[in-house]
Amino acid sequence: MKSQVSIHPYSRLGNMEALEGAVILERKLQVASSNMANLETRGFKAQGITFQEYLLKEQDGSNRTAKGEVTWADFSQAPVRFTGNPYDFAIDGEGFFVVQTPNGRMYTRDGSFKLDSEYRLVTRQGYPVIGDGAPITLEDTTGTGVWLSEDGNFFVDETLTAKLDVVSFKDKLGLKRVGGNFYMETNSSGIAVPQETPVKQGYLEDSNVNSMREMVHLIDLYRGYEMQQKALQSADQLDSKAANELGKTST
Repeated sequence: MKSQVSIHPYSRLGNMEALEGAVILERKLQVASSNMANLETRGFKAQGITFQEYLLKEQDGSNRTAKGEVTWADFSQAPVRFTGNPYDFAIDGEGFFVVQTPNGRMYTRDGSFKLDSEYRLVTRQGYPVIGDGAPITLEDTTGTGVWLSEDGNFFVDETLTAKLDVVSFKDKLGLKRVGGNFYMETNSSGIAVPQETPVKQGYLEDSNVNSMREMVHLIDLYRGYEMQQKALQSADQLDSKAANELGKTST
């Protein structure tokens, strides 16, 4: 998932250069911390962040440089595990479930659903899951059960009831992460298009965050902070020395 580019327009001199490095490390820490916090979040996709150097000439006419920030999501498949819950679902491949929220339709990989009081299939937040373009109702009147075929067709009381909508996008990296493990389509992502991907009933997709990789990343960030702190201390010492030397009158 690409984010809007943010510019950190610091000059490339002394302590300001070190300050820029500290700001960049802080943003990387925020992303790594979010990943670690979502190790157990169903269907969560790890985030990453990169920085590129830009000239500010076109923005303010100066020759200064700045760092441009881009965040993105790793949409690789995570392991799926058996739960036995008939209202748990895992997409085995590319695609997203479609959910109707108060802010419009959103998309998620988290298939941990349930039935509400009206027998609608809903998310844990109570948002209706969409099938055939409308909320899915699964009322089992005979006790025969609810089951989903691999191609996404719901059968209730042995009768075809609905088809679960699974969609994808021209550019998944253009999707906007909006919280609650949901994504929103943007001009960059393009519109949602139907995706023929197998869906497994009674399974959930885990988070694809790699805990060991994130731990190593956090250690590297800690070391980076130490280096930036030393750089700031060195810059302060040089400033103090310069002020003291320049303040002395020659004899």
